[in-house]
Formats: sequence, C-alpha cells, structure tokens
Amino acid sequence: MDPMPHSPHRNPRPGGRRRARRRGAALVALVALAAALLAVLAFAVPAWPATTNVTMVGRGWGHGIGMSQWGAYGYAKHGSTYEQILKHYYTGIGLGQVENALIRVRLRGGVSTVRLTCGSRYVASASGKRLEIPGGVTASVTWAGGAYRVTAGSLVQTFGAPVTFEPSAGQLKTVTPDDWSKTGKYRGTIRVLHSSSGFTMINKLPLESYLFGVVPLEMSASWPAEALKAQACAARSYAERSRNPGESFDVYCTTRDQAYGGVRAEASASNAAVKACAGVVPTYNGKPIPAFFFSTSGGHTESIENVWQTTPMPYLKGVDDPYDTFSPLHLWPENPIVHSDAWYQSKLGTYGADNPTGVKGDLRTVFVLKRGTSPRVVKAAILGTKGVTLVSGASLRYKLALRDTWVSFTSLSLVPGGTTVTYGVGTTLSGRIYPALKNGGTVTLRFTRGGAPVSVDLPTTRHTQDLGAGLTATYSTYKATVKPKKQTTYSVVSGSARSPQITLKVRPAVSLQANAATVKAGDVVKFGGTTAPLLPGATVWLQTKTGTAWSNAASGVFDANGAWAFDWKAVAGVTAARLRVPATAGLVTAYGPAIALTVTE
Repeated sequence: MDPMPHSPHRNPRPGGRRRARRRGAALVALVALAAALLAVLAFAVPAWPATTNVTMVGRGWGHGIGMSQWGAYGYAKHGSTYEQILKHYYTGIGLGQVENALIRVRLRGGVSTVRLTCGSRYVASASGKRLEIPGGVTASVTWAGGAYRVTAGSLVQTFGAPVTFEPSAGQLKTVTPDDWSKTGKYRGTIRVLHSSSGFTMINKLPLESYLFGVVPLEMSASWPAEALKAQACAARSYAERSRNPGESFDVYCTTRDQAYGGVRAEASASNAAVKACAGVVPTYNGKPIPAFFFSTSGGHTESIENVWQTTPMPYLKGVDDPYDTFSPLHLWPENPIVHSDAWYQSKLGTYGADNPTGVKGDLRTVFVLKRGTSPRVVKAAILGTKGVTLVSGASLRYKLALRDTWVSFTSLSLVPGGTTVTYGVGTTLSGRIYPALKNGGTVTLRFTRGGAPVSVDLPTTRHTQDLGAGLTATYSTYKATVKPKKQTTYSVVSGSARSPQITLKVRPAVSLQANAATVKAGDVVKFGGTTAPLLPGATVWLQTKTGTAWSNAASGVFDANGAWAFDWKAVAGVTAARLRVPATAGLVTAYGPAIALTVTE
C-alpha cells in the first residue's frame, strides 16, 4: 500500500502494496501503524518564536522496500539479466515456478448497476441457470426483490446467486467504469457480486493473463526486456502471495495492490516479457515471497522493518542501488524545499485524541531521531512549544505528502529584538538551527548595504534538548547586533537551508531641548535639537500635548548640520512637548523624547 500520488505511465509506479485487510504476519496499513505504534511524550519548553523556516531535501519515490524499478532499469541497461536483478534486490532468494492458476481481481465496488458487453455471444450464469446474450448487446445487472436481475435487450433473467459472465470468444468489455474510472476489455470472466454496499465486479482470469495487464502499468513497456521480466516476476510473486480463498477476491486493480488495466493496458513488449519468464517467482525457503517494489530508491533500498515496523524479513533488506540515478526523482528536482512553520503545522495538524502525531503548541521543527540503512526516516520528533510527539517515517510521509522518507529537515529561525530600531542604536538578531551544527560551525547572516550584498559569518553554540524517555535533540544558537542605517532585510542561511526574512525599519535619532520648563502663558520658549543621520532640508514638527492629545504646534526644516530651532509662545494647558520627524530618506517617522512643561496663567 502506497498513499502517494503516482507517476504518468511513462514512468514506473510504486507498486507491490499491502492491503489493510491482510491478517497475521501481513503488514499493517500505514495509517493504522501511525496510531498504534507512536508514543507521545510531553516536556516543558521555553517560549519559541514563530519566525522559523523548515527546509527539506529529499530523494526517491515510494516506500523503499524490495525492487527499485528505476534501479532495475539501470541494471538492465548495464547488461544484467532479470535473474540477476531479482537476486540483487531480494537478498538470499532462489527462483521457483508457480502454476498458471486463476486469480480474482476486484475491478469496482459499491455500484447500483453493472453494465457490460461482448463482441461475441456471451453467457450469464449462476446456480445452474444460464442466459445466452447475443454479441454486441449490453447486459445490465440490477438488484430487484432480493435477486440479481440481468437485462439484455429484450432478454430478462433473474438469478438467486452472484452472476458470472463468460464470452464464447474474444473478451468481455465493461461499460461500468472500473476503479481507474475507465472501461475496457478483460480476459477471462467477470463475476458480479451483491452486498450491502452495492455490486462488486470481479475479473477472474489466469495469473499469466493478469500479468499482461499489470506489467505495462507498473513499468513502461518501452524499457529493456530484462527489466520488464524482473517486474513480471515480482508482480507474479506478489499476486501469488495475495491469494485468499476465504474472501470474494484476491487483489484490487489499483495500486492498493498492483495496477491492472486489463486488455486496454497490454503492450506487445511487456506481453513478450511475461511469456519469456512464465511462472518464475522469487522464492525463499522454496516459497514465493511478497515481492514488494517501488519507483525510485534514491541510491539505496530500505529494510522492511524500518519502513512498516514489522518483523524483519531476510529477503527484504536494504541494498545499494547504484543505477537508480536514471530516475528523474533520484534527487528531488525541487530541492531545497523551504516551507514556513505554519505550513508544517497545517499538514501535521494539532495534537489531540484523534491526531496523536499532531503538533503540541506551535511547531519548532521536525527532528529525525532514527534512520534506516538507506537512510530513510524511521522515527522523528515533532517539536512544539507545548511538547513533543513521536511519529514514524511512514506516517510523516503520509501527513506531509512526501514522495519518500529519504528526507532531511533543517529549521532556521531569526528573531529581532524589535521590528523598528533607532538610528545608531540597533538591535540584536538571534535564532537557532535544528539539528545542531558541529563545534565551531557558523551560519551566515545576509543583508544588503548600499545596494551591495553583505554576508557575515556568525559563530554558533551547541545545545542538547531533553525530550524525555532517554531521547534528545540538538540545536545551535547564534546572534548578531545590527545597526542598520535605513530599512534593511536580514536572513540567515546554512547550506541550502534559510530562515525567514526579517525586515527592520529605522527611525532617526532626535534630540529636543528647551530653554525653560516652567513658564507663563504667552512667554516665548526656545526649542532646539539635532537629528542623526543628518537630514538637511527635511521637515520637522514641534508637537505639544494638552490633556491626552498631541498636536502640531510649529514646523521647520533641518539645516545643513542637522540642527533646528523654534520659538514657541506658551499656551495654557500644555503639559509636554516633543519633536516629530516625518518619514524621509528610507527612515520611518520618529518621535523624540517628550519634555515636561508647566505653563501657568
């Protein structure tokens, strides 16, 4: 089972998936795994800023278990036979033979009516009753009075048991779309079964005929013959292991098991490959194996217990995959992929009883605690401001809609002491990076000065964060004091990771003096002062306060030395004065410190 979206048919599809309905030693479904196996821990944490980006870098596509289809392509291009390919990806196997027995494929379920036809005469039958239908006439199956009602033109027959349609020649053709929302021809017979949810269409056909409709959907028929043979053997073994006589069908037609499209999917090259290796399956201790396969390994496959946390299987071990580089997703073309903490929060959701792997509080980072042999993520910690939750790599992949779990996460934050600073005074920028850098490592502060880019290396200090239960996370902190002369945007980078951009606004530093603080109404008070930087010709306002309101009292301009002077006739009721410098020259509006005044009558 693979919850990811799938590639166009020109590229192989992740395949050989598990079904949640499997029992016992079978592999559990992805979402059930997340809920059942993930512990949730809580711990006290300090306040954390929201100014964080998490950068991921990934490779591969699929669950990573068994045969890499692009790797098989590469091995075939380098001259390997299908036997050699299978023995590389499935450790310690032999090759055996299985019979061409019938297999039952679910095409569609939950429909109220099933319609199908055939170019030749065909028969509907059940419990000894038969209805012969002329070629070219469409038959419809409905449920009426607790029985199957088959209508074909003027012909009508009622059956008390599931109905099987069988052609006299050629193939049946479905008019009701399958689970791929497609119609088309199918080899073998089609059984129509009714249940409380509606009708289910089941295609019953020989195993080798089934593979004709599987291989070209799981691997491009234009690929080398040896790769197609390896795909046929893996799909054959998976199907053989999926037989379940106690249920109404064995496999789904979708990637819930293996992609199957019937005759419409067949291609001459893939059909020839299936025939060339007829009956061959990879075996361990003489029995066919669950031969999982997927699209792209990124350079190394993974051991099954590290992906689905099931019992280790000696033939499903991670192996080197040197020719996977043919895949366009060997390295993700979007790397590096930068998202805000809010994006991750929206994907992971908030922690709760119905979401035990959600974020507690606001997201800090995704911290990988354990990797497999590839090294795909086995277990990670979702660090939040109110605690931490543990999540498997498979669950993380599902929640973030990742192609694969071969992925790294680096979070960088940048927090200013304030968003508006005074010229010449400045502020401190600080942050942290998860995971920690090596001792002596630096991050780079980037900004622009005078139109030119500037980079400054900042030293870092390593820290260890206790997550409880013997688990820890590491991070490094950094800081810088900056004194921008005008509005400036800052960011921090480390390798391909980068923090959010922080923009600091700058206000001029202004001073205000008065020749007297206690005066009578009508007296003239002389005000003066300066500004930094020099703003010759810029407007400056003297403001006075009456009650709780400030109002403009006089205006002027700075001289060439950045100085100014006002004469103000005192007004009764004024309690303070201050200077206001409107926004100019890349600076925001500034208000000087207020001077208390006492104006008597």
